[in-house]
Amino acid sequence: MNKKIFLNSLAILAILSFTACSSKKEAYTPKKLEVECTIQGEKAPAWVCGSYEEKDRFVAVGSAPFSKLGHNFTRNEAVLNAKANLVNKIKANLQTNADSYMRSAGLKEQEEVEKVVTTVAKQTSNMTLSDSKQISYWQSEKDNSIFVLVAIDKESVNSYVANSFKKAVDNEIQIKNSEDALNNIQ
Repeated sequence: MNKKIFLNSLAILAILSFTACSSKKEAYTPKKLEVECTIQGEKAPAWVCGSYEEKDRFVAVGSAPFSKLGHNFTRNEAVLNAKANLVNKIKANLQTNADSYMRSAGLKEQEEVEKVVTTVAKQTSNMTLSDSKQISYWQSEKDNSIFVLVAIDKESVNSYVANSFKKAVDNEIQIKNSEDALNNIQ
């Protein structure tokens, strides 16, 4: 019974923490980035140095040294690196929210929470890789390294995570109920 209450509470918290900041979608208008940073002794857009955030989107930077295989190969490698960084950023956010909830609620059901977080993180990774898009590009004049900025809409990620959390928690409750029923029969 306590585990059922715990898992339901976790689902509610996850839904609230990921949807609380959602708002009505507005048309996106790119901002001119006037702030610059220096990378390899060269002026670059601020986002290249990783100092760029957006209110409505998760963003991440990826880079790749110029390859003998050409520009397109190098750009694709930079995009893959950026998407991997984006997945890690979202996973860290997910883990932080779950850990924060556990501490605030004083819960010790670490194993169940980790199962749920792992399941949701895997599902969210697949969504992030397929739904994120390149939104900016910069190439170093010195060594031709390519830097890309990728983004994914926070509202869609939050909605996806909330649904995934609910399903994962429901699955854990079913497993626990089955185990309890089996123990009562014996």
